[in-house]
Amino acid sequence: MRDLIVGAMALLCLNAGAEAQEQAPSIDDYAALSNMSSVSISPDGERIAFISGESREERVVVVFNIDGSGSNVIDAGDDQVIVEVGWVSNDHLVATYSDRRSVGAINQRADVFRRLIVDADGSDSWELSIYASIANINPADDDHFLVWMPVVSDRRGSRALGNDVSAELGLFGQSVDRERSRDRIFVGADGFNYLLNADLEPRARYRRDDAEFELWSRYNSDGWELVYSERLEREDFRFRVRQSVRWTGIMTGMAGLDATGRYGYFASRGEAGDRLAAYRFDFETRQIEGPIVSSDLADVSSFLRDWRTNSIIGVRWDEEREKTVYFDPVFQGLQSQLDELFPRSNVNITDWDLEMRRVVIYVSGGSTPGAYYLLDRSSNALSLLAREYPNVPDAAMAPVEIVHYQGRDGVDLFGYLTLPIGREAHDLPFVILPHGGPQARDYSDYDSWRQFLASRGYAVFQPQFRGSDGFGNDFVEMGHGQWGQAMQHDVSDAVAYLADQGTIDPDRTCIFGWSYGGYAALAGATLTPELYRCVIAGAPVSDILQMMEYSEGRLGGGAEVYWAEYIGNYIQNRDEVEAVSPINHVDAIRAPIMLIHGTDDLIVPVEQAELMAEAMSAAGKPYEFVRIEDGPHQSYRMTVQNRVELFTALERFLLEHNPPD
Repeated sequence: MRDLIVGAMALLCLNAGAEAQEQAPSIDDYAALSNMSSVSISPDGERIAFISGESREERVVVVFNIDGSGSNVIDAGDDQVIVEVGWVSNDHLVATYSDRRSVGAINQRADVFRRLIVDADGSDSWELSIYASIANINPADDDHFLVWMPVVSDRRGSRALGNDVSAELGLFGQSVDRERSRDRIFVGADGFNYLLNADLEPRARYRRDDAEFELWSRYNSDGWELVYSERLEREDFRFRVRQSVRWTGIMTGMAGLDATGRYGYFASRGEAGDRLAAYRFDFETRQIEGPIVSSDLADVSSFLRDWRTNSIIGVRWDEEREKTVYFDPVFQGLQSQLDELFPRSNVNITDWDLEMRRVVIYVSGGSTPGAYYLLDRSSNALSLLAREYPNVPDAAMAPVEIVHYQGRDGVDLFGYLTLPIGREAHDLPFVILPHGGPQARDYSDYDSWRQFLASRGYAVFQPQFRGSDGFGNDFVEMGHGQWGQAMQHDVSDAVAYLADQGTIDPDRTCIFGWSYGGYAALAGATLTPELYRCVIAGAPVSDILQMMEYSEGRLGGGAEVYWAEYIGNYIQNRDEVEAVSPINHVDAIRAPIMLIHGTDDLIVPVEQAELMAEAMSAAGKPYEFVRIEDGPHQSYRMTVQNRVELFTALERFLLEHNPPD
């Protein structure tokens, strides 16, 4: 393959501000929404669609012709957030929106996602059924795309047919013009999930029947044949009247087929039952092969698909940094070239046209806050489409290092250390930034929160403490029942390690977190008060038992089993939970605390911050409370104004209580 030629593309005027600046970017620069996101190319390779806009109210879908002959804007309306956009034909898009509304008989507000099929010129749209799952574009039919829909079969009155009612999965050709114009292509058998081959025909199916997993195939015949089965192990977790059930085994599902239909790919923890790895099933030999891709650190489970054939072509996962392996040699060759071209960043091949003549590339992290490129494979020219955050230049990107350390009990841990530009990595003022979730994790791509703090002169560390997601089942379970205990120790041990290395000044250390990270900040202030000079708790859980009461009354209480498994049985072990609730240890606080909470937080209610504020007032402890009016919990729903308020409060509080100089 010829070397890629990097050039500048004059299609979009979205690159202002990309030159290096002497001063650090402003709060407004870090608070800005993505200039360009969810970029996709039409099947014929002639048009590109993406999301842009300076505020949530101004977010729109932009469609432009690559040859420069024209463009148009599709407005989403002020009351909803555009989440994603893609093509279902050469002239029609599917746009996913999120808005808040009252749901169910309990009439509680929640974020609801809707998908609209939109004419690319913006002239018309209609809402896709909530029961429809898009199977694939149909390259042979530009007027239809493929959807899976439940089909109810009523056989009552017919003993020969079973005398029952069942819900089966049906494949339909959905018209791009209106919702109810659907052509039935195939209806499956009860309880099966189906996989399409390169000709978009069902060629494999699987189901769990009681505790038995079954895989069936039509690889070598027109009839269905059982090609694999295994007995699954059932794991129950019960809490009061609710329970969660998990089935474990070598194979419990399948992600898709390769282009030949011979191999089916799936993720499995294997016999060890810990980290997920990529496996494949050979429908010819009827044998499992693998693991074909695995990691000693992280789960490997995100399969990559070629929309043209609906086939699996590779796998992507995150260790310390993002990793990509393609099974297809064309894609792997291109990925290798791109990795060499952007050696410090994560590089994703995100979309391509039917002929794979034009390819969209996304680069983030390392030396850039994010940029989209268009590759023309006929000329091998890679041209810049737009920078994602044009007012945060590459020169302002603080370097992010991977730091491995051990917990006090010997558990191997790591995290992301972001160092301020132009300062020696010695005795630095420090902010430790534990993530939310807690069953979540941080990544190596662009993170505006850590970059903002580093731009103000602070070293920032994001520990991947036990209980974090993506590092195997055992690592997640190590966090169960460990709020304020081993999970918190992992945060504290990171501070001690970086201090011992001489990187940070332990006397100039603060902690900031959001959601569970906000809890960890308050737990740091109350359970290890000697560690922190100041504490910033965003959307924090301060009273775990009160939080559980809220969760039990929220949307029917469906989350209480999850929390009982993660936190522990907070009904039977009430004393243990209270022992790690920050609100019960306010007297131990030494550092000034800032509480930040959005008033429209549906995940952790603002009352959690209010309770902590009341307790601190009663104890005469220094604090301030920043209410972000109408602020949500999730960062993706935050407005620019929400983010400006957050960053402004962070900067002011840190300068007052832990100045970087």
